[in-house]
Amino acid sequence: NLSLEKFHSLALPYYEKTKNIDLTKLSNLLHTRTEIFAHIPEMIDFLNQLPDYDIELYTHKKMKTNPENSLIALQEIKPVLETLNSWDHDSIKTTLFKLIEKLEIKTGKILWPLRTALSGKQFTPGGAFELAELLGKDESLKRIEIGIEKLG
Repeated sequence: NLSLEKFHSLALPYYEKTKNIDLTKLSNLLHTRTEIFAHIPEMIDFLNQLPDYDIELYTHKKMKTNPENSLIALQEIKPVLETLNSWDHDSIKTTLFKLIEKLEIKTGKILWPLRTALSGKQFTPGGAFELAELLGKDESLKRIEIGIEKLG
């Protein structure tokens, strides 16, 4: 129920270890997803360092993903995102939806593997577009490459 400004000011101490991230965008993302401020560090720890995660995280029944088709998805995603000149939520979303349309697949088959590669976690405070925007282009592409290596 806090205003975004009040939430941001109260959340700032919990971001202290977070580097190279737009903290205002982070607060925007966490504002409606946070019930207890003390949970924030655990929610965002992946932003500083990608955890060493098990490739089984790429398996999601509802999204119909597994390590095999997630590898293919990441291999399709990386070159498309590399071409982006403007790295923001809308550009990332538009580009990925064009890829989804071109491949004629469900959105989850692209977005779940991407979110997993970016976070290394099963639960995150945002989706693939938000995480990619927060991490920035270089870090996002680096993490996608790590995902490809893990799955390959």
